Amino acid sequence: SSARAEGTASQTMEALNAMTAAEAADAFVKCCGSPEFGRRMAAARPFSSFDDVLAASRKVWYDCPVAEWELAFKAHPRIGDVSKLKEKFASTASWCEGEQSAAQASMDDATINELAEWNRRYEEKFGRVFLICASGKPANVILAALKERYPNEQDVELRNAADEQQKITEIRLEKLRADLTAKL
Repeated sequence: SSARAEGTASQTMEALNAMTAAEAADAFVKCCGSPEFGRRMAAARPFSSFDDVLAASRKVWYDCPVAEWELAFKAHPRIGDVSKLKEKFASTASWCEGEQSAAQASMDDATINELAEWNRRYEEKFGRVFLICASGKPANVILAALKERYPNEQDVELRNAADEQQKITEIRLEKLRADLTAKL
């Protein structure tokens, strides 16, 4: 029933709001990778709804300094590099793996090699991994996006990466909400 769903949603927000500042900051860092984002989101509580969480995440993310954006970008493995993902990001590996599952499932050797080559070029040019919200995107779509964004200027690509990071963060905030709801 909708009353029950509202009650559960309310309890989920209560659980998020009841966390200590450190616990909340850690939970939000897991969603984004930026310590400053985590601190600011924890400080933005209490939230009355999940829509408020999403709205706050957008404001907080775009208000964070570029250095924090770069920290968040570094929290991502290369698209297709699941072994590195598992090593480096054990706490979010299952979330990341799910986000890249469509890409993983659609990769053949030629696509893997081409993606690796374009990732290398991109990293050489921009100094960071190519960032894209990969959820539901097959490898060929990701590769096409990488090739399309490669000619961009640094400032344009920084904003593109920030926008993709926010999309990823919102997906992970959904996962955080689901995890909190499951514990009720």
